[in-house]
Amino acid sequence: MAWRITLADQNVCLQSLPEETLYDTLQRYGYRLRVSCRNGVCQICEVQLLAGEVEQRYPKRHLCLTEMDNQGGKPILACTSRPLSDVRVQIEGVQPPGVLVVKKLRCDITTIEKLNSDVYRVRLHLPATGSLAAEFYAGQYLDIVLPDGRQASFSIGSAPDQGRDLELHIRHMPGSEMSNAILAHLQQNPSVEIELPKGTCYLQAQSINAQTRLIFAAASTGFAQVKSVVEHLLANQYGNPIYIYWGARVEEDMYLERLPQQWASEHTNVHFVPVISEPENSPGWQGRCGLLSDALLEDFADFEGIEVFASGSPAMVYALLDACETRGFSAQKMHSDVFAYAPRPSKG
Repeated sequence: MAWRITLADQNVCLQSLPEETLYDTLQRYGYRLRVSCRNGVCQICEVQLLAGEVEQRYPKRHLCLTEMDNQGGKPILACTSRPLSDVRVQIEGVQPPGVLVVKKLRCDITTIEKLNSDVYRVRLHLPATGSLAAEFYAGQYLDIVLPDGRQASFSIGSAPDQGRDLELHIRHMPGSEMSNAILAHLQQNPSVEIELPKGTCYLQAQSINAQTRLIFAAASTGFAQVKSVVEHLLANQYGNPIYIYWGARVEEDMYLERLPQQWASEHTNVHFVPVISEPENSPGWQGRCGLLSDALLEDFADFEGIEVFASGSPAMVYALLDACETRGFSAQKMHSDVFAYAPRPSKG
């Protein structure tokens, strides 16, 4: 039979399926609680049974409590306990659907690879233990934390589907003290402290309508955010039309252009358009020239059924939004972290 599971202190009631454990039901609804079974650590998923009847399969145990019996509850393991009636439980630290915990972690630096004259690909490895596990959504970013407390933000260039491996694309700016300090720390140390996840511009594949067309517009290392989201969509086999516009000043700034070219050659729903704004400084360039916003307006007569994800400077993002709005595009359909840290300037 199916039973109701009431989460105390949250005024939430979930419906279990036959033979489901408490943990299975919580996970199906998108709730998260601490578990570490895969790491051989038991009892981390312990919750308090306040009322109702459950069968705990391991260690084998049968409990039946009424509200009158309740003296603060009885501990049970969510991953092995199956309801035999409607139950009420109290779960410390449970996270509602869609909410991820921001954590500060120390990660191993696995590789640092120079992709062009000033962009480095940095690969990090998250710690394995359950208490330090971190989650993020495709498109979010992290902060690198230096020993002196200074922090700098970088888009996560890998999809959540890649597990504990993270990728960053870091542009070195020799005239910036902070940029020099970040690169020096990464090159001279085996590990680095990070804080993640951050950012509200992200995508979860299951939330996208099958008919929605997706435009990803990136400037420079903004491609890292695009890479995370597109790889997430491809890993989950979503067939939505995907249009990737990557703008750079010169051709040499396209540090990973073969990757989106490969996506486009292997997936009929993926289209890649690189755009160079200074073709006079890119000898032999045969592709599109001009501004990113102009390229979009050349290719789309209207933006019906389109969502736009923009990754770049505030000037680039707002210029793109202004251009799209001339074709009837709604600002609510554009997503960018810029909107959070650099509110749109008044047009007056």
